[in-house]
Amino acid sequence: MIPRAVELNDVALQVGGGSGVIAASPGFALLKEGAVLLGAEAERQHRIYPTQSHARFWHELDMKPLPGAGRIRHHADLAWFQLQELARQAELDGEAIFAVPGHYGNEQLGVLLGLARQCPFELVGIVDSALAAASEAAEECVVHVGLHLHQCLLTRMRRKEGGLGGDSSAELVVQKVVQVPQFGRQQLLDALLRIANDAFVRQCRFNPQHDASSEQQLYSLLADWAQGGEPGQHEQHDHVTLELQAGGASHAAKLPRQRLLAACRDGYQELLRPLRQLTESPGGAIVLDHRLALLPGAVATLGSAGPARVAPAEAALEACLRHRESIVAGEGIQRIRALPAVSVPAAKPRAAPRAPTHVLFRNRALPVDELRLVRQANGSGNALALDLPGPDQTLGTMHSRSSEVVLDCGASEFRLNGALVSGVLPLRLGDRVGFAELADELLLIEVRDG
Repeated sequence: MIPRAVELNDVALQVGGGSGVIAASPGFALLKEGAVLLGAEAERQHRIYPTQSHARFWHELDMKPLPGAGRIRHHADLAWFQLQELARQAELDGEAIFAVPGHYGNEQLGVLLGLARQCPFELVGIVDSALAAASEAAEECVVHVGLHLHQCLLTRMRRKEGGLGGDSSAELVVQKVVQVPQFGRQQLLDALLRIANDAFVRQCRFNPQHDASSEQQLYSLLADWAQGGEPGQHEQHDHVTLELQAGGASHAAKLPRQRLLAACRDGYQELLRPLRQLTESPGGAIVLDHRLALLPGAVATLGSAGPARVAPAEAALEACLRHRESIVAGEGIQRIRALPAVSVPAAKPRAAPRAPTHVLFRNRALPVDELRLVRQANGSGNALALDLPGPDQTLGTMHSRSSEVVLDCGASEFRLNGALVSGVLPLRLGDRVGFAELADELLLIEVRDG
């Protein structure tokens, strides 16, 4: 029997191990005609049957009675059904390690242990999922950002020397977990639904929310757009066209892409404030959950808080098995909040990364300090004319601040290395900057004297 790991993230619960992800299912359940539908099948109908649908059972994981409780008494029953289904799909009948959200307290962990005893596998250990996903980090401080259905979790971890077993080895220790309930996957989809519904009302005199079937269609289309995996696929179009079928008729509406992206950015702003507070320490890094990284513009926007990278989908699962010995050590099952840190070779003195000095545009290089990017040449100040149609306008300004260069475009959107972003973002050597109407890109370079 092959040991497996189970990651309990309700955007997509995952089972896997050394061979990657072998089963995944979102945390949705639908009670319909005496049956319990789970995962994607339940999500595809949860706007059609709102009073029979459940999507908070993993988030809350308690035993409080549900309204009209019958066969399903509480959230724990729904979680048990989904664990059973995942075990069936993944052929999980041996050892299992759970990677759990950092907000779980003793009550949720107690419920989870009880559920596991009624499952066909043997639970042998529990570890913080953010810790597992970021366990390969070599930085002194790392912050993991995880997207869940009803919140985001920010988990700060710090490297501690001479930790596990009292020897000279180092460990990565969870220091702080911050819940951000203002932004989860469902909050984002609700915001997108409001924008799309208004567009259908204005353009088609059709309200999708007056019919459960059309509301479900709209939800599913927006969910696909929001986590389509390649935000750049929408960049060549000013609008996203959505088509719904209702009452034997077809209704189509064009949604301004910028409005949809603005709703995404509003959510990211909810994360940036606490994220910047957690990454104040020098020498830190940000690890983004792969579910969050799929959202349009998320990587570029959140990367403004510090160096960011995306954890692979299987990162937490593989770490559970790689650190099995540390997770299952000791008496009984306890949540592990420290794991062996990766060894870091003695660092050789390195020069600080060089900041760009010039921007190259159409074979012409200009210094970046206080460089305004304008539509048309107007003969005033240090400016780069992009020769774009329309009235004279400053699209953004590059500033040189000590050892870094930033581009400030305010609320205007621009492309940074292919990702659509806005606001104030740092620029590095080799970065590419583009604008919607501009065929050519600006390249950040270094020019040395002599």
